[in-house]
Amino acid sequence: MDQQNLQPGDSRGPDATPVPEGTLVPMGESWAAGVNPVAVSPRSRRLRWGIVGAVLLAVAVVTAAGAFALSGAAGSKSLTASMAPKNSVAFLEVRTDLPGDQHARLADFMSHFPGFKDRALFDNALDEVLNKLTSAVSPDLRYSSAFKPWMEGEVSVAVTDMGSAASPVMSPDVSNKRPGAVAIVALKDRAAAETWVTSELSRNGIKTTSQDYAGSKLYATGSGVDQGAYAFTDRALLLGTVDGVKAALDTKTKGSLADNGNYQAAMKSLSGDSLARFYVNGGSYLGSMLGPNALTSSAIGLATKGMPGWIAGSVRAESDRMVVDVAMPRTDNSGITNHTSRLATVLPGSTVGVFEIHSIGSQVNKQLDALATGQSGAAADSVKQIKDALAKIGGIDWLSDGVAVVTKDGSSYGGGIVVEAGDAATASAKAATITNLAALAGGSLKLTSRDETYKGTDITVISIPNGSSAKPVEVAVAAKDQLVIAGYTDTFVKAVIDTTPESSLASRSDYVAVMSAAGASNMGSAYVNIPALEDQIGQALLASNSSRWTLDYKPYFDHLGGVGYTVVDGNTVILRLVVTVK
Repeated sequence: MDQQNLQPGDSRGPDATPVPEGTLVPMGESWAAGVNPVAVSPRSRRLRWGIVGAVLLAVAVVTAAGAFALSGAAGSKSLTASMAPKNSVAFLEVRTDLPGDQHARLADFMSHFPGFKDRALFDNALDEVLNKLTSAVSPDLRYSSAFKPWMEGEVSVAVTDMGSAASPVMSPDVSNKRPGAVAIVALKDRAAAETWVTSELSRNGIKTTSQDYAGSKLYATGSGVDQGAYAFTDRALLLGTVDGVKAALDTKTKGSLADNGNYQAAMKSLSGDSLARFYVNGGSYLGSMLGPNALTSSAIGLATKGMPGWIAGSVRAESDRMVVDVAMPRTDNSGITNHTSRLATVLPGSTVGVFEIHSIGSQVNKQLDALATGQSGAAADSVKQIKDALAKIGGIDWLSDGVAVVTKDGSSYGGGIVVEAGDAATASAKAATITNLAALAGGSLKLTSRDETYKGTDITVISIPNGSSAKPVEVAVAAKDQLVIAGYTDTFVKAVIDTTPESSLASRSDYVAVMSAAGASNMGSAYVNIPALEDQIGQALLASNSSRWTLDYKPYFDHLGGVGYTVVDGNTVILRLVVTVK
């Protein structure tokens, strides 16, 4: 057995019998009984841009994935934005050096999980995670020995051109153009990096051609669509497409992303130290994706209306949670204000998932009005048809806040929708409208209904034929105070009727903690109770391999708490995702 694959705290000796196939995931402070660590099966070393380019690009992308899965985002000044092309469409950076407070906070966060409980072993354990990510590209590439000695601690990828890969549907006549990209690896030891790259090229028999460009030596590998390039500066290793590497070398004379006003504004919207962050130029990204001719279409113009000039994001570690922020400038004045949830106090404590939107009617009407402005032809007709259809059912001005809910009672699941009307009379009228529409459609759809009363509230249960199944699907509708309630069977409706503030979702400590971390005052939110749904998540992810779920993944899910998401309105709109641990 390869000694370097042992995890911190592994008590097994070198004579342990290896297993032909296995999963490189640490289990607790030692490996689970019967589970043995093994090397990842070898993969082909013929990589598209040559082994060096592809491996290092994989380090950037895979490390980014690992950082997003394990940790968090923005604050310390970028080491590589000053080497990214000024008009980059997108830019992603990952900090393996854990800047500022991120080392301590990530250690706190990861201490909740198997393999990371001993703080003294945190750095080694984190290196092992990164070793597994890089070894998945090629078994003999380990982050700690191959890359860490000469990397400064930041890896980024700048996309200079989306190419035509995504354009044919929207713009089928666009010419076939390769995407452009460059990976930028900040260096602390250029000589060591050059030695490693030269060694890898020689070991894998990869030939290069070179040329002088912008004061540096540019090396190209491969040819045609498989051609890639790399170059060294005193501060970075650049690799990617030939055009991408050249664009990065041109930043010395043509300016860099760090000089771009949109990028500067985007970074100011993010705060705190972080492990990863990203930037997207909204207009350039969408235009590049759709192609040069697509935006002349009125339908596409309708779809792109209100696209923000930039989108920025960060992922950062807190001691008890991971926080992902996505920020963008507000593109219109919605008139919708942030507020704490009014509906959480009427939802049953058995709620395990909820998606909430505030001021639904107002938001939809404003969006329809915005879409109709300046439009003509098919686009204008589409908006008018939507408005006409809404008018036939009395419009949606009455709709205030609304939630979609999933509940769990023992092993039984339920759920439904709860929306606010302006007052009890409006709620009663809208509930009656729903049941009347069902009655009108009853003949053609073979719907039936029955009425019942529960604790003074009238409930209409509509039965919907379920194909060949003998048991129809039942949907219950009722109005209580200013609420319209619709649920799967009458169980959900009755649960809402029974709910008091003391027994509601709003009284649950996990929900309160998650919403507090995500932003309790918001214009929309979502919440999922991971512990309550853990086994169902496992069945969905690994239905064909339950033992792998039990051994490899469940020990980590066991330490997750709730997950929350909010949208907080302001001059900058913040979308925040929070994952808590226990």
